[in-house]
Amino acid sequence: MKSVISTACLILIISGWAHAQGQNVNSSVTPAAKKEKRFSAEWRFRLSGSSYQDETSQSKVVDIRTDIKAKYDLSKNLQLDIQPALRMQSGQTNSMVGAYQPENKISLVQAAAHYEPYLEMKISGGALNQKYMHSSLLVDPIAFPAARIEGNWAVGKLKTSIDAETAIPTSSTLSTNTKELESTPALNSAAAKFIWELEKNLYWKTSLGYFVYSNLPSAVAQASAKLGNDIKKISDKEYEFIYKYEGVEASTEVKFPVLDSLDLALGGEYLLNQKAPADLNAAFRVNLAGEIHMNPNTDIVLGGSYFQVQPEAAVAYFNAAGSDTNRIGHSADVSFVFKKDGFTAGASYVETELMYTNDVQLKEKTLLLRLQTLFVSL
Repeated sequence: MKSVISTACLILIISGWAHAQGQNVNSSVTPAAKKEKRFSAEWRFRLSGSSYQDETSQSKVVDIRTDIKAKYDLSKNLQLDIQPALRMQSGQTNSMVGAYQPENKISLVQAAAHYEPYLEMKISGGALNQKYMHSSLLVDPIAFPAARIEGNWAVGKLKTSIDAETAIPTSSTLSTNTKELESTPALNSAAAKFIWELEKNLYWKTSLGYFVYSNLPSAVAQASAKLGNDIKKISDKEYEFIYKYEGVEASTEVKFPVLDSLDLALGGEYLLNQKAPADLNAAFRVNLAGEIHMNPNTDIVLGGSYFQVQPEAAVAYFNAAGSDTNRIGHSADVSFVFKKDGFTAGASYVETELMYTNDVQLKEKTLLLRLQTLFVSL
């Protein structure tokens, strides 16, 4: 916790200094330079309906969501990045523990300050979306209070980055779920990323990372038990995980044109918790997608995936939106992209089974229909 506070204070000090420097520079530039656009924002609208079914129940939910991405340049080197999301849901649904109970709420996809003292370095602090550092097998794309430092290099078409982050794992409401005497939880991680890109439809991306959770609270353990993890009861109202969570993760994706009207994309993710037994600690996902260019305005995207997530591969509370743990499953997806008109329409289907039977998890089937605009400027 001390390291998190120290890093956050350092970021604030650096940010204040950078802002002051920016003000000094602005006072001496020409009027034309002062008119440079410092604020930008874009938004999209999404309407979806989902049907969920397991062995004992079913539910139907309508979801309306608006996403906003806003950025403001405080100076040449310092930027504010605010991404709120408004979600409204209605319908009859089964209750879900964890961070994703159906509800109406405003959440933060990200709320951060980014400082770039050099072209090769970036320091970020705030509520940082974990999609940047981790695969969906480990953590859902939600924001944790965090501080991150990145080092970036480019040689020709190859871009490389080394990233390190310390975060406080929370729910989507940024609550740590700790009790009065519990320590603050932490998720420390590091990753190396490589991107080789020749064209928009011809690239290879890969990453390799390390992670370690610590001080996970009793409430997180209790919720994770209903999503696939094994826990033990240490008192009437206190629980803890049987295993620790520390290990490695990797992901890769390649996209290439096959014909003038067809692009293919292949991808995969792998996760290994080195603190759990060998038959309980691994997860993987493989993806295949084809992008058919019908005409300059219309694309059809067909995709599918297969995944296995063993019970102790990840903290189930934090990956509940993706797949939980203790599951084997597959998915199929189709999307129609109307670029000139600025919207997409599609459907997806996910079906999962249990790797090990228990009293709290069931086989699941989910069908989702969606209509979504592309991001447009505000």
